[in-house]
Amino acid sequence: MTKLLLIAASGMDWGGFDAATRSGALPKLAALRGRGFSGSLTGSPVGESLAAFASLATGVQPETHGIWRHQEVWGGGLRPTGRLSWRANPIWARLEAANVSTGSVGWPAIAPGADWPGVHLDQGFVEPTGKTAEDWALPLRCAPTGAREAIALRRVHPTQITTSMIQGFVPDLVAIDQTKPSQLPALAVAMARAATIQGSAVWLMSERAPQATFVFQGILGQVRGAAESRKEPVYVYAVKAAWRFLDSLIGRLSDVAGPEALVLVVSPGWRGRAGVVLGAGPAVRRDPDFLGGDLLDIAPTVLGFFGLEDRTLTGRPLAVTPPRAACEPAPSPPLAERAKPDQDLLRIAAEDGCPPPPPAPPAWHAQGPAELGAMLLKRAPDAAEAASAEALRLDRDNALALRVRATALFALERPELLPEMADGLERVAPNRGWGALARGAYHILRKEPNQAASWLAKAEVDPDVETLLTVAAGWLMIRNPSAAERVFKRVLEMDPANAGAEIGIAVVAMARRDFIAAEAALQRALAHDPARAATYETMAKVYLETGRKTQAKRMKKIARRLARHGF
Repeated sequence: MTKLLLIAASGMDWGGFDAATRSGALPKLAALRGRGFSGSLTGSPVGESLAAFASLATGVQPETHGIWRHQEVWGGGLRPTGRLSWRANPIWARLEAANVSTGSVGWPAIAPGADWPGVHLDQGFVEPTGKTAEDWALPLRCAPTGAREAIALRRVHPTQITTSMIQGFVPDLVAIDQTKPSQLPALAVAMARAATIQGSAVWLMSERAPQATFVFQGILGQVRGAAESRKEPVYVYAVKAAWRFLDSLIGRLSDVAGPEALVLVVSPGWRGRAGVVLGAGPAVRRDPDFLGGDLLDIAPTVLGFFGLEDRTLTGRPLAVTPPRAACEPAPSPPLAERAKPDQDLLRIAAEDGCPPPPPAPPAWHAQGPAELGAMLLKRAPDAAEAASAEALRLDRDNALALRVRATALFALERPELLPEMADGLERVAPNRGWGALARGAYHILRKEPNQAASWLAKAEVDPDVETLLTVAAGWLMIRNPSAAERVFKRVLEMDPANAGAEIGIAVVAMARRDFIAAEAALQRALAHDPARAATYETMAKVYLETGRKTQAKRMKKIARRLARHGF
């Protein structure tokens, strides 16, 4: 029987994965890598957001699937984003409609799990609601009725995580003053969640044996989020331990799936770095030129593995052998109808003195289109500008909307509104460099380099990597490569694995005709993210300038191939 296991993991970046699997630090993932293909994954809407995992599951962008906020408005106030929120069908619903049995564990924003065809356990069963395991109630409809008893027995409460278990992540535990706030509770919660998901996934695959199993494992992202925000050296080891822990979890699940199954491991990335896609099993085609994929490629790959296709999806199936028979159109079942609040219940509550749920304030409404604008910015600046303008209509002080609109106006070469955006950014964030950057962009577009330079210098105070990359690009636009190099180097001090900064360093080196330094920077960029067309385009120029025409031709070919797929 054709079987698939897809593990969506948060917190994995390509540079870390590549180095650790090559060194032997992640033996289970290295073994899977040796049985198939692996590469960097790009195309995440905004990092490790809710939208990224919904795009992975549907093969469409957030403005189509509608999942990017943790709450949504309805007639009864605000409610958690869940089953009723999806405006596009995830792959498990489409497979069920094609008579392929499915199951999932812990996938975000699918509650209630019991409402999906198949065996789906939503994140509600993982979240501890009691102080101890004994008073931890299992939420209604978080799983099908026949699965409730089994998964209740497999849950791990954070209070069951012992000191010795935590020491596996923080060996120097005694050095932490536990009378003060620390990250130890967050580590305990992350470990408990991971163990609960793992035990339930093993049960699902062993006892119910669906043809397609989808598991969300967030341990690495949770630990990185908790540990990397701390400056104390005592937490440094925790991230390495989380990588190894995730490695063992994935290894166990792949063993349960069996050697004949297709195993896909997917992660959208980490804080701006490229993610990971890995495929292993007999169905995988060996492709020596495989560099990576796009987040929207995952759904077509899964559908194609089961002999289905949807030509409306923009992604492409990855290197998985299709069935011998021609693919059939993938069915798309009716979407869940949006539920309306129970008016009788609201009336009874009002009669008992309970006020109706308060409406969401304008600032809450504004944040939605602002976040959508941020996700649209790189691929559709005109749409991003429109979304951020709508957010500012609702809340003129929304900082994200001001930043997105300023960046979109810069990309669209529309300087007329940039001073207004600068005024707003200086009002809401006077200690950041955003307002100065908007003013610098205004003068760049008006071809006033001297005025632009003074504002770009002021914008360099900002601590945000993406902001600094934009500042460096501004310096290049007014032909000041030395200043651009200074900013790129600062970015690399903050984020040594930043491929964009390495490409910038290469561009500056080429301007000085230092092709050795340019090539070295591009090689570092490839190590961090091997699927960027811009890296190969720049490398082709280096090879041409140094008389290596054959290598330049190959780099151009790779760049064209990646550009066709939007990388």
